[in-house]
Amino acid sequence: MVKSTSFTARIWGVHIFLITFLFFVIYPLAYVVSISFRTGHTLVDPQNFLIPSDPTLEHWALALEQNYTGMNPLKKDLDGVDQVNFNNGIGDVAFNADGSWTLRANTSFSEEDFPIQSYMAIAYLNEVGDKVALSGSDPDGLIGRQQIVLDLPGQRSRYGADVLFLDPAGSVSSELTVYAKPPGATRTTLQYGGAYVSKPVFPVLSWLMNTVKVAVITATLVLLLSTTSAYAFGRLGFTGKGPMLKSLLVIQMFPNTLFLTALYLIFEKLGSFIGLMELNSHSALIIGYMGSMALNIFMIIGYFDTIDAAMEESAWIDGATPWQTFYKILLPLSVPILAVVFILTFIGIVNEYPLASILISDLNKMTLAVGAQQYIQAQNALWGDFAAAAVLAGIPITIVFLICQKFLVSGLTSGGVKG
Repeated sequence: MVKSTSFTARIWGVHIFLITFLFFVIYPLAYVVSISFRTGHTLVDPQNFLIPSDPTLEHWALALEQNYTGMNPLKKDLDGVDQVNFNNGIGDVAFNADGSWTLRANTSFSEEDFPIQSYMAIAYLNEVGDKVALSGSDPDGLIGRQQIVLDLPGQRSRYGADVLFLDPAGSVSSELTVYAKPPGATRTTLQYGGAYVSKPVFPVLSWLMNTVKVAVITATLVLLLSTTSAYAFGRLGFTGKGPMLKSLLVIQMFPNTLFLTALYLIFEKLGSFIGLMELNSHSALIIGYMGSMALNIFMIIGYFDTIDAAMEESAWIDGATPWQTFYKILLPLSVPILAVVFILTFIGIVNEYPLASILISDLNKMTLAVGAQQYIQAQNALWGDFAAAAVLAGIPITIVFLICQKFLVSGLTSGGVKG
């Protein structure tokens, strides 16, 4: 088969379009994941675009409510001083001009935080602060780097002879060789690791469990009510069915944010009489979410229309009641659309922010979408922790989607075709 030039051009055009589309879909997720592994809370890594130049698991440890032990690279100038005194996070250091030093443990860390690491080394800097390499310098430009570990006394045997061991009640001494400044160097510095332990500030796992609980309960109740409502509207005849369907459709056209004030006032007033509807409760949030099921009803009605009514008529002839016909014949044939309704409702609840933000104010009761906003404050934007929490929010959606994906395509397409 001879292919024309225009055919080849169309093929290339389609491929370029798909690659561009995938880039704009995948890039935001990849960038958020990259931020979650960066040191600090910067949105931009000047050295690397997507792959962090100095990756860390600190943000993920805090998102999983675990303490994280790390260290920051710090330095002290040695020129013109006889002794430098400072605290490197695990103790008080006295560093002398001849290179000898002593470290006495002085820390408030708990036993579960051990081991805690630090280091000390010499480095020479030029006028702009860059390290000047000497013979024997390591890849970071440090000379004579000495590794220090603070751990419990019984753990000493775990470390080799090249590691300086320090227990919480002890001290350690050693010496670094301080050479004359090499050509191009203007400063002699002591480089050391400032040890620290980051502790989780927010209950991220509680937020995740709250989100999953609210989403599962809401999706289940919405599925139950929308399915029975769709059966009533699609298969049963009663007075006012047409106007009620039209009313549902019209109400669904208005953005949900228009009802936020009214919903808040309703729950504020009724909550004082009905415990399930009081503010700052998950039950009130679930009830509020259940008001948006009109679209699900129309989707299920469309799917019911694809099922031959003759099967139900045969069941009626055999003496089946409408309820028996519904759950023994119609429901088993409608599993694909039921899975679609559950998935879409679950995803919508996990990502929902406006209603949850006005009904829930207790920090421990927040959903993940609302709680993650606590990281973004005007004076302190913790972008790394926020990114880890954001990626964590996608895990339950991914799990539910993988479980129900085989029903998704058939459920969405079958509901749009009649006959």
